[in-house]
Amino acid sequence: MRLRIEEITLVGTSRTIRFEPGMNAIVGSMSGGKTATVSCLRALLGADVSVVPELRGRTIAGTVLVGERRFRIVRPLVTTANAMVEIAEVDGSGEVWRLPASQLRAGYDATFRDWWRDVLELPRLSVPRAPNDDRSPLVPVTISDYLMYCVLRQKEIDSSVFGTPDNYSKNIKRKYVFEILYGLYDPEAAGLRDRLREVTTELAALTADASTLERILQSTAFASRAQLEVERLATERELTEARQADIHLTGSIPNEPTTTKLRRRIAETEAEIAQAAAAAEAEAVSVNHLRELHGQLVAQSRRLTRALVAERLLNDFEFHTCPRCGAGVPDRGDEHSCRLCLQTPPNLPAPSSLAAEQDRVIEQVTETEELIERSTHRLAQLQTAVTHRTRRRTELGAQLDRATSTYITDQADRIRTVAARQAQLEERLARLDDSLALHDRLAGQAERVAELEREQEDLNSRIDATRHSNKAVSERLQKLDDAFEAALRSFDAPRFDDEPGSYINRKTYMPVVDGRPFADLQSQGVEVLVNVAHVLAHQHVALNDPDIPLPNLLIIDGISSNVGHEGVDLERLRKMYASLLRTATEHIDRLQIIVTDNDSPPIDGIHRPLELSDTDRLVPMPPLEPGEGPPEDAPPEEEAGD
Repeated sequence: MRLRIEEITLVGTSRTIRFEPGMNAIVGSMSGGKTATVSCLRALLGADVSVVPELRGRTIAGTVLVGERRFRIVRPLVTTANAMVEIAEVDGSGEVWRLPASQLRAGYDATFRDWWRDVLELPRLSVPRAPNDDRSPLVPVTISDYLMYCVLRQKEIDSSVFGTPDNYSKNIKRKYVFEILYGLYDPEAAGLRDRLREVTTELAALTADASTLERILQSTAFASRAQLEVERLATERELTEARQADIHLTGSIPNEPTTTKLRRRIAETEAEIAQAAAAAEAEAVSVNHLRELHGQLVAQSRRLTRALVAERLLNDFEFHTCPRCGAGVPDRGDEHSCRLCLQTPPNLPAPSSLAAEQDRVIEQVTETEELIERSTHRLAQLQTAVTHRTRRRTELGAQLDRATSTYITDQADRIRTVAARQAQLEERLARLDDSLALHDRLAGQAERVAELEREQEDLNSRIDATRHSNKAVSERLQKLDDAFEAALRSFDAPRFDDEPGSYINRKTYMPVVDGRPFADLQSQGVEVLVNVAHVLAHQHVALNDPDIPLPNLLIIDGISSNVGHEGVDLERLRKMYASLLRTATEHIDRLQIIVTDNDSPPIDGIHRPLELSDTDRLVPMPPLEPGEGPPEDAPPEEEAGD
């Protein structure tokens, strides 16, 4: 997609920079503000605002050409993520947008970054933050990520390719963008990865639940299912025999005297007491277990709450004052490190995953509390029943004592014994059924885990099958290798005799020069030549392949950094400039190249839209009134660095 910057203005000043199609060069001294100009261009293209102090709080306005449409953009140079950016289409439909920079605000469904991605027709995708972790949260691929292949920044030009591999997070995005551009990242595979994330999350939850249930069973007398089934069969057999004996004994008494009736009623009452007491004991044990589980769930909920609070409220905290001694905390570290501990924050689960887990735990807490309430109520009822039946048993005993003090029939004693035994067996059978139900639940979880593991394996196989299976992709990568090798030869870059020929590594997507990885090149000057050849090769391939959605814009900050300016080195610098100019001229209506350098280009034919110096910096000084001027002993003004 054609992307051309036509003009950028520093609002409130006289500074306006007008760029031409083809190749442009911004030149000037080290303190003039060339890199600050590149930062303004990146901000105009949707990147985060990172500018020198002299530009903070100011506003830039620029005109850009995207395809056949022209837009006017006005953006304040502030780091606030939801600061508003104004966009208006010039001519055409005359559409107008007012969008937050990079973070959504209430009432908006898109950001300035989203607008850039859509207008450039770049794929709207979200990718895992950690590629090797299926449960890693998804993060969107933004316009800043695509611009890594269009903007070569000064601090990265001689140290690493597009800011890698020293920046882990940026390196992950660099690889994803490479795969998206060249068709290695299949949208179908992205859908499979989403399903894989769901399967992995459910599998982890089921595995954790099954482990907890298994530990609970192992700590009881009902750990063996086989033993439970044997005991249940034996208990059922004994209960059947007890019931038959009860029927036989009851029917064998022809005339039931008063004492026998009383004894029978006493036996029934005692059986009821035993049954209620056993049930109350079991219910009390259940209440204790539920309360222990409730405490564990509440503790887990509190940990999740702390994690959510830390994610939502402490994520954007920056320490400017030491919380211990009150001293000011100076700027230290880089934009990806914590200012307090100087460490890179770990990759943590997304707030959405923590919130989902919190909801699940809260639901379990609620269910446990309901179970505790029901069990407590049931326990109170059973204890009341035991008390009532005990009192009834006392009354029946007193009646029996009055009826007879010595006469006890053997038949009535046997009936009472059988009735008590029958109650015990029924209670035992109920406990065995409850324990077997837990084993059934554990077996069901194991079946579901096995099913999910099979689906997980199938998804991984299907995802692997989508990679490197497209012939067109292989052809694009081969063209990229050829373009990279051709660019290095056109620069007359130093070569090595180990393994002649340069290419792009198919695993790391990093350049390899004559068998040497980029990290082993050692020479900073050679690294600059390789970096420039690398970005130029990507543009060559994209210009000849409409299916590669790389924006046709190339910005190189500090192009001659660490490249010599005498003898052979100067000749290489001329050849690098000549190769860039030749490409920009050949594709003058489609590709725009903007470079910055301390010195004027060593060849002719390059448009210079801006020339800066120590006295004419990017932010122009207001003219002095007649008679005004700095005192002779005044300290020099702070320079606006690159």
